[in-house]
Amino acid sequence: MTRVAGELTTNPFSLPPELECFWLQEPVAERSAEERLQERKLKVWEKPTCSSSYGAISKIRDPDLPMAPVPPAVDDMLAAAKLKVMAEERPDNTFLTTVATKPAIGLVEPLRKSEKDIRTYVQRKREVFLVHMACDNKREEIVRLDAMAKAKEDALAASQQTLDEDAKKFEDYLQERIAKASSATKESEMLAKVKQDKVARIKNLRQQIATVQSETSKLKEVRVESERYKMFLEKITPPEWKEEQRKKKEQRKKERAERWKKERLAPIMEQLAQEEEKLFEKIAQEDAEAEASKKRSKKQRRREDEEELLQRQRERDTRRKRIQKRREEEERKVNAEYVAVSSEEEPELFFKEPQQLMDSFTELEELNLFLIQSSQEAEQQLDEIRNNFEAMKKNMGHKVQQLKDQIRQLEQSIKQEQRRGEEIKQSHAEKASTAIQDKKLTSLAKKVHEVYTRCNLARDQQQPDTLQMLGAIESRIEELIQGLDEAYQQDEDLVMRLEKIKEGDRRERVRENRLKEQSEKQEDRLKQSLQRSQKPVFKKAGKQVMYRSPPLRQERKVVEDTTDDEAHARDHKVFDIYIDRKTGVPHTDAPVEEPRHRRASVRKQERAKCRSE
Repeated sequence: MTRVAGELTTNPFSLPPELECFWLQEPVAERSAEERLQERKLKVWEKPTCSSSYGAISKIRDPDLPMAPVPPAVDDMLAAAKLKVMAEERPDNTFLTTVATKPAIGLVEPLRKSEKDIRTYVQRKREVFLVHMACDNKREEIVRLDAMAKAKEDALAASQQTLDEDAKKFEDYLQERIAKASSATKESEMLAKVKQDKVARIKNLRQQIATVQSETSKLKEVRVESERYKMFLEKITPPEWKEEQRKKKEQRKKERAERWKKERLAPIMEQLAQEEEKLFEKIAQEDAEAEASKKRSKKQRRREDEEELLQRQRERDTRRKRIQKRREEEERKVNAEYVAVSSEEEPELFFKEPQQLMDSFTELEELNLFLIQSSQEAEQQLDEIRNNFEAMKKNMGHKVQQLKDQIRQLEQSIKQEQRRGEEIKQSHAEKASTAIQDKKLTSLAKKVHEVYTRCNLARDQQQPDTLQMLGAIESRIEELIQGLDEAYQQDEDLVMRLEKIKEGDRRERVRENRLKEQSEKQEDRLKQSLQRSQKPVFKKAGKQVMYRSPPLRQERKVVEDTTDDEAHARDHKVFDIYIDRKTGVPHTDAPVEEPRHRRASVRKQERAKCRSE
């Protein structure tokens, strides 16, 4: 029985609980910070490797796993079933073979009659074993499901408790928010009421401000108008009245300053007067004591008395001077402290009655009557002068137009005559200078031929004339220009680069020619200097020839009359035309002054400017 129970407890076919399947896995290496710090402090040879750490992990095997506990009732049922099976069955020849051995032939023979099929027995044992295994699996599954149900119930109970607590907290929070909302509503109502009161008060204050601003604007307008009237009255006030009011103001200012100074100096002067009285009393007392001492000591010498008297007199003078100096210092200090402040008192107006203003207007009108009449007369004269000027301008305009037409005709005739003169000159020059022209034509023909040969156009044996050569050169130039344009369109950089190269070559040739010319000139100079050095020296004999000095040049001052030129310039500036007084011919161009006349006019203008300054 114990053997069977032991076999049940160590059944290898029983399934482990749900969580025990995870025990077969390797544990997760979760190390704390202290373990990591300890590993950092280890030496290099003390630190474990990966393979050693994996080898140190102990793997859980099937025999080491604990079996699930079996309930007592199930254990009793299994024990009863096992006893029943053991009672029904007897030991048989399960583990014996049908082949008889020699020593057991006589023993096995009687048992062959009751022999059973071994396969049937094994099949039954197998079925029993499977039933036991199924019972164990179901029992373990029941236990596992009960544990899971209990865990679920515990979790549900904890969740229910958490939900109850959350509901309670939410209820408390809701009550708190409701209380706060009610208090906030009351506070907002109270603040809204306060706001309405303040808005009403602000509206009232704004109305008052608008009223005050309207009144101030009206008063400002009145003040501006009054100031304008005041300025007008001040302008028409006689200057004698203004001077009198200014003197009165200065007198009041002086009186105010004297009064302020007296008020400030009164206590100081009183103190100085007291000190002076004390000084006089002291002096009188000293004089009395001196008289008494004289009466008592008549035997003393007279000289000592005089010296003592002089000493006292000097002390008195010193004290008086000290008091006087102190008085002057106090006066200066008070004068320095005084600051002139305007009394803001408006001066008295000259006009006190409206009739005074009307009388002044009448006087001004009578005084200005002559000026008005003279201005009217001046306006009439100005109108007459303006009309005369317009008429003269029209007349002069007609004359100017006529003169311009005459000038145009004269210019055309002059051009015709000049053209005829040029033609005559050309014909005369052609007749007079045929030899010169022949020379020029010959030189031009040589140059054209030189250009013709340089352009590689002299291929024919015949000698063309100059015009043919010029035509060939022109066509060659056009071909070259066209080729340059095509090359420029195809490769602009190449053309520019070649142009720079050619320009450099040209400059180099010019520089070489210049150097060659300089060297030739230098050689000529050297030859001339050599020839001069080889010439015989000529010695002058006799007295040196002296030339007479020229006579003194006396400049005569020439006085020229430039009044006509100035009149011409003035007329041209005003009318854009002037009439020459000598010839009577009109001119539209500005008169040209000679440099000497221009300098004289400039000097005259400078003198006039200096006189005006």
